[in-house]
Amino acid sequence: MTLFLLNSYPVLQCVPSINHIILHARNSQGGRFCSDINITSPYIRIRVKLIWLLLFSSCLSPFDFPTENIGGRVVISGQISPLQEQSIVQLGLTAAQERLPFPVSGATVTLFDDANESRAYEEDPLSPGSYLLATGLGIPGRTYHIQVIMPTGEVYESVPEKMPDVVGELTTSYEISFEEFTDFEGAVSNQPFVKIYSNTILPSTPVPTYLKWSVEEAFLLSPTDFPDIAGYVPPPCFIVQNADPQTIALFNGAELKTTMITNLLIGSRLVDWTFLEKHYFNSYQSSLTIEAYEYWRKVNIVSNHVGSIFDTPPAEITGNIQRIDNPADKVLGYFQATNQTYDRIVLFPFNLPFPLLMETCTYDPNKFQYLQRCLNCLTVRNSSYRRPEWF
Repeated sequence: MTLFLLNSYPVLQCVPSINHIILHARNSQGGRFCSDINITSPYIRIRVKLIWLLLFSSCLSPFDFPTENIGGRVVISGQISPLQEQSIVQLGLTAAQERLPFPVSGATVTLFDDANESRAYEEDPLSPGSYLLATGLGIPGRTYHIQVIMPTGEVYESVPEKMPDVVGELTTSYEISFEEFTDFEGAVSNQPFVKIYSNTILPSTPVPTYLKWSVEEAFLLSPTDFPDIAGYVPPPCFIVQNADPQTIALFNGAELKTTMITNLLIGSRLVDWTFLEKHYFNSYQSSLTIEAYEYWRKVNIVSNHVGSIFDTPPAEITGNIQRIDNPADKVLGYFQATNQTYDRIVLFPFNLPFPLLMETCTYDPNKFQYLQRCLNCLTVRNSSYRRPEWF
């Protein structure tokens, strides 16, 4: 089935397979909800909660149609990885009206392993509610769990997970294709999209391999350099976020006996003003435990379940985190021990087969009005002056 949500909402395409499940989505800037679906249905409320959870840390824009939400529910989502920048925990509280959770600052997040050693996740000063592993890396074959002490005193812990020993090899490629796109006025036109594809060589192991892919983007935004006597040049901003936050690409090695996966679509991105300067795509291939795989598989199924009002409503998905003094207090999210590898693609404007005609931040003495992002690049969501080491 296909569910279309327009006006900066995702376009979801469910492509089921016995071997892997792929949930495609892309951000649009189009006009309105254009599918005849009853928003008050319990199915839709559950779908919205799950979609909203996926967008917790990297949503480009919030949903804006009325749904029933339960405010104040704890969201804990994160992982331990051999990659330093990917070992992150995000904390939030669901909001009764807003579509994004409120970040929770001031919590104590501790990682424990099977050697009775502990390490701290420290809050990112530039991103409230995001906690980065302060020291060390995840080691394949070791078992990990986290403890979260909220500022209000509640204690939460995840179920221990053993990090898979192998992850396989990853290379990525891209293509630029034109697809139908609905703009803010409801007009449909063909627009360019960058498509990211995975090519994976699977490890030879006696146990099945479970994989998940995600694509992160990072791009540069240089604000307008207005002339001044001192010759001051304003610093650029760097925006790092999920390129396609609602795409879930999964592989089940227990169902598909193969040594290679080729040309698997793992991300799609509309070509817009963010391609006026250097634009990176970092693709991550994550080897999961079967429990983590099952969690993401259920998220995919439930978030795409419509059914009729006579069907049995799907149950809410629980992760592997619980409140110590009150296990019945349901917590959203999952903490996973994942073995990861990555590949990186960089695109410059000259790599595109067409010129970009949108407005730039270039200074023009005959110009009297500039875009807000050109005057202050920090107004763009997820932007900061912190330059990634590899940028």
